[in-house]
This record gives sequence, structure tokens and C-alpha cells, in this order.
Amino acid sequence: MRITVFGANEDIGKHLVNKALSKGFYVKAYVRDPAKIQISNSNLEIIKGELNDFQKIKKAITDSNAVISTLGPPLKYKYKGHPILDGHLNIIHAMIELNISRFITLATPSIRYSKDEASIATKLPGIIARIIYPSPYKEIIQIGKVVQESDLDWTIVRIIAPNNKPETQNIKVSFGDKKIKFDIPREDIANFMLNQVIDKTYIQSMPIIGS
Repeated sequence: MRITVFGANEDIGKHLVNKALSKGFYVKAYVRDPAKIQISNSNLEIIKGELNDFQKIKKAITDSNAVISTLGPPLKYKYKGHPILDGHLNIIHAMIELNISRFITLATPSIRYSKDEASIATKLPGIIARIIYPSPYKEIIQIGKVVQESDLDWTIVRIIAPNNKPETQNIKVSFGDKKIKFDIPREDIANFMLNQVIDKTYIQSMPIIGS
């Protein structure tokens, strides 16, 4: 199994790369700063590039069975541009050109899903984000829109409060229909995202995961 990981030098991305390699996956890690990935493995290929470089993104995705993004907008009140949205657009277009369909990405419940039931988990994060982080909120909403409008076999994994505690392997899924604790270890998030490469349960779906 060959996968391409975007955001591989971030906390969740690092866990994901390590777990993929431990399972024998061939991993292509697309990063801005290769020095941040301190992993040595014959099945790891590190590709340096920017999110606005379509040709390099296309090259990084070529021959992969699935693409995973752990990218997210910076948590700032305002910032210039929309780099994460641009990256998603380039990833999606490259996947379509290369006829690669499986795409797993990360978001928050600010993106609403048609099967969501009214609850704190499905409503409160969006309300808070609109007030505290208006720029990231707008970008994440647009990311959700372009992913859903694609013809890919996508899964948007929605999280609320990631932490750096040890993994629990006790991941709960909700669409507002079940109570979950919002906090969840980043290592558990990485596990769940990697499992989606094979698992078809949540294709074109947006599970909210917690503990």
C-alpha cells in the first residue's frame, strides 16, 4: 500500500507516518521543511514542496493508493490568503487527473454534514469558531465544500479538542446522535485516519471522533 501524507511534519501527521510505516506502508511525506521529520525508514520518501505548487503535488501523489491530509488553518483571528484551501484544491485536482480516488482529510464540526443531529458537538464548535477564529472558520467551510463537491471517495474526519496524551485505542464516532468526550489524543486521530485507507465505512461521510 502506497500513501501520500500532507502535513506529515505536524503532530498528527508524524504519528500517522510512523504508524503507516510500522504497518509496512510505503509513505510519501509532502512537507515544507524536511528537517522536521526525524524518521529514517527505507519505505519513507520525503518530498519538499509548497501547497501552491501543483506540479510537485501531482508528482507526490503519483502511484499512491490513497492521499491523507492532516493540514488545518492556523488558529489566528485573521491571516492573509487561504493556503490550506489552496492546498486542498491542488490535491483534489491532481487526484482527479491521476485517477486516484481515496482522500482522507481533517476538519472540525464547523463543517456541517447532512446526517448530523442537533447537539453540542455539531453546533457549538461552529458558533465558537465564527467568533474567535473567523478567518480559519471561513477557510475550513470552503475546504469542506470543495471536498464534498469532488467526485472522490473522500472522508472528512472531524475533531474538536485534540491533545497529546497517550493513545487509548478507544475512539468513539458520533454525528450528534451519541455523546462523546470532545478531547482525543492526536495519536488516536492518526490511527483512525490511517484505518480509513482500507475501511469503507465512512466514504463520503464526516465522522466526528472523540473519546
